[in-house]
Amino acid sequence: MTRSDALVPAGTGTDWSAVLISMLMPVTVAAGFAYFALDPSEAADWAGGLLALIPLEYVRAIVLSILSDTYRQYRTPVQAVRFFLLSLAILTAIALAISVYVLKGDWWAWIAKPEVHRALAAALALIAVDRVIGVYFFRGDPKRLAARLEAVADDARDWVQLAGFQLPIVLALLYGALLLLREARHVLPWLPDPDSETMMSAALFYAAFYFFGKALLIAHASTAAFNASGRRVLGAPAIQWLIWEKNKDPKLSAANERAAARRRQAVLAGEADGAA
Repeated sequence: MTRSDALVPAGTGTDWSAVLISMLMPVTVAAGFAYFALDPSEAADWAGGLLALIPLEYVRAIVLSILSDTYRQYRTPVQAVRFFLLSLAILTAIALAISVYVLKGDWWAWIAKPEVHRALAAALALIAVDRVIGVYFFRGDPKRLAARLEAVADDARDWVQLAGFQLPIVLALLYGALLLLREARHVLPWLPDPDSETMMSAALFYAAFYFFGKALLIAHASTAAFNASGRRVLGAPAIQWLIWEKNKDPKLSAANERAAARRRQAVLAGEADGAA
């Protein structure tokens, strides 16, 4: 999401410069995954680390939500930076507490590894510096940008759940069923065997698909369709029905989604202040 997104008034056409800028990084990452998927042997030593980026997408989705709240509460650059850093610190503390609960006695041995705490510190520093610079030097309409970031954050969270976790399980089960069918009925001779190179190539291609899909979701917030309706891509009832959540009420979820879309559209049209 770029600074110019907040300057796109509702009812106007697609801001193609914002679309291209917002898609640049995820499309580049997708292209990298696709390139190495063609010959996974070249990426054998570090492909596993790249694939770990997908679980970290949950954190990035939460950071987008924090950014949306930051711009919604925007008063001055300094106040906004303080709000963002405090929220990020709270998120970090909660994440560490969860990791302590999950790992229990193994937590200190895990966090004490240089590759772990250095990677975590580098990731947090990169997120903090990048976002703080963006927040401090922002000079557009914070309410409109908050509305766009809210939609992007919700879509990013649902995309991680749907494409990052649910769909791979379905595809793995389907592949296993097809293998059993091939062995039992001697059909599907084109189906590849599950060797390590094939699995790595498939995983890398899937990661490319994931990040390309993410690029499209981010770009949607700069389109004429979003300006006119405020509706996000994955907010449709049929898609929400596919996303598993504990104790989820489909009717309430659909009502909340419609209300959020109307609120975003009003903010983009300059008819509301963006208060949730």
